[in-house]
Amino acid sequence: MSDGYSAIYEYYDLFTGNVDYGRRADFIDGLFRKYRRPEIVLDAGCGTGTLMSLLAQKGYDMIGIDSSEEMLSVAMEKNPGQLLLCQDLTGCDLYGTVQGIVCMQDTMNHLESKEDVIKAFSRLSLFLEEGCLFIFDLNTEYKHRCVLADNSFVYEDNGAMLVWQNSTSEDLRVSMTLDLFTREHGEIYHRRTGYIDEIWIDEKTLGEALEKAGLELLETYDGDTLEPVSGQSERILYVTRKTTNG
Repeated sequence: MSDGYSAIYEYYDLFTGNVDYGRRADFIDGLFRKYRRPEIVLDAGCGTGTLMSLLAQKGYDMIGIDSSEEMLSVAMEKNPGQLLLCQDLTGCDLYGTVQGIVCMQDTMNHLESKEDVIKAFSRLSLFLEEGCLFIFDLNTEYKHRCVLADNSFVYEDNGAMLVWQNSTSEDLRVSMTLDLFTREHGEIYHRRTGYIDEIWIDEKTLGEALEKAGLELLETYDGDTLEPVSGQSERILYVTRKTTNG
């Protein structure tokens, strides 16, 4: 997975303040209760652990994995007593099985290739008990083509500024350059740069990944509004259930 978050991990929560994690946690909790409420839930690609913490507050025993040691250092402060492991999605190795998996904030799009996507689904599903939910989201073609594209974004808050520049290839891989400027003394700023790639995952690749992982698709939602999917949805939330060992 991309390791560019090591440059901005201390400010990640500041610049993702627009994400309504509370609403998302409520929605996920509702889906679990609708189908089968788990005891142990894996947050795959947990980042700084905000969603993980909110689900723990709802009574779930949480396990979090992320490939970034820096992001996990923040997650540890929010999730005392919860198990956190520095692992890549394609090499997930738990101590036992879980009854639910969540993988949010387009984590799967951060994988290096479509082959890695198929491998990651199969690897994660290996630790999911049959009949249990795997809930994840993916960036849409629309988001890669029209929103991320070759665009640039600037965010400024609390004495820090993030300059985010994209370059998108024909196969809709988005290469991002993140320049973080933090105020040191007076008008002097310190600059840190990180690089992140996100791939677009087409329906064929997703279908193959779900089939090999033994997952059936139950529902889809607009991942940002939690309403029905539309042609301008930027992220789709998928609700799947494990039926076989793949």
